[in-house]
Amino acid sequence: MSDFSSNVTWREIVSETRAGNIPHSRAISAPLKYHTEIIETMSEIILGTYRPSHPDLLIIGSSDKPPSIGEYGKPSYESSCRWLIENIALRPMESTKRLGVINCADKLNKAAGNSLLKLTEEPPEHAYLLFLMEDGRLFLPTLRSRSRFSTITDDDSIPEKRIPLDAFEWSEWLSESRKSTSDNDTITPDLESWREYALNTGNIELAEKIEKLRIISSRKNLSVPMLCDIIILALMEGNAEIEYILDDIR
Repeated sequence: MSDFSSNVTWREIVSETRAGNIPHSRAISAPLKYHTEIIETMSEIILGTYRPSHPDLLIIGSSDKPPSIGEYGKPSYESSCRWLIENIALRPMESTKRLGVINCADKLNKAAGNSLLKLTEEPPEHAYLLFLMEDGRLFLPTLRSRSRFSTITDDDSIPEKRIPLDAFEWSEWLSESRKSTSDNDTITPDLESWREYALNTGNIELAEKIEKLRIISSRKNLSVPMLCDIIILALMEGNAEIEYILDDIR
């Protein structure tokens, strides 16, 4: 996809960030050619503006080298994890927030990654972290579990796929979905493809119901088993009262 601004996953990230749904720790796996635009856009939204020298934009690492854990007094300290931890805790200078960007986050060694754990667990109220990487599979699990993780690819179009039609197909879907550790692994993509199929076949009412479920799934307010149960109630059993539950959760 040549126009990054039309990428489905990126549009959703931008939309929720503009709406104020900003996690203190976000991780994005994307092709390197998009990283600059990601930094610029997230800075514009979170800090109110973007410029490389913005005092509240703290960038460590580079496009080809991850930050080190850092040792005070060494030449590379200003681009290290410890430098970020120390400076992001300071009060913002121009904005109401501070944004820390960690480049090459998929190449962080264990010591450097572990040094950031406390910051992701107990960030200052004004501090936000953005982990950028090319290969999300290499991102340290300890950091991934503490971040809202998204994967952006060049081909990020949403395929069309109908919802299961009978109890057997639902049983197969349920069995596969409950193997996931994250709703973003299979459940959210399934809901996206079901929504597109419903829209393209003219079933607007079903598409709207699926979209509510997709929003709930993407926000990760529920565990995978609970989310599966609600999807079954809403789409397989057609429980009319589920509409009230969906509105409350949403």
